Amino acid sequence: MHKKIFAGLMFATLSAAAMPVLADGFKLFPILQPGFKAEPTVAVTAGMMKVSGNRDDQIGVYGLEFSMNCGLFQTADQRIRTHLAFNRADESGLKYTSLELSPRYTVPLGGGFSFGAGPALAWVKADVSRGDKDLFGYGAAAGVAYRSGAYFSGLDLRYLNTDRREEIGLENWAVNFKLGVNF
Repeated sequence: MHKKIFAGLMFATLSAAAMPVLADGFKLFPILQPGFKAEPTVAVTAGMMKVSGNRDDQIGVYGLEFSMNCGLFQTADQRIRTHLAFNRADESGLKYTSLELSPRYTVPLGGGFSFGAGPALAWVKADVSRGDKDLFGYGAAAGVAYRSGAYFSGLDLRYLNTDRREEIGLENWAVNFKLGVNF
């Protein structure tokens, strides 16, 4: 069931992102072009993560996120933002650390608000009762953000599935609140 939901989310996300890219043009390595504006943001994050697989827990998660206009590929209207998040959790016998990369197609909603969605890739280090395991994660992320001058806040929903090494699966959903600074 979860794999069908994930496949549907990925198809919808990639389809929505592909339409404006194909219609408006696509730039490779815009970071090398004159006039590129990174518009970076740094934020602290905190939220809840629902872990399934070998466990069925809700645990607190916290971390840091860096986002900027994507420098590898971009639409003509600068709507792809790259999010790099470092997350930690240490509850219910699980020590969880992840480094997640999520390029998102972002749509301005007006008044400083925007909505973005895209795929997510992650490296996950899980310390469970059977020891440390390094896992590969993949999924999808979506969020709403508010920007006003240097002020930034947002709310993200993220699904992440991990490969199973020695029967450790950490499929999880997370909701994170973000508060940070635009540069």
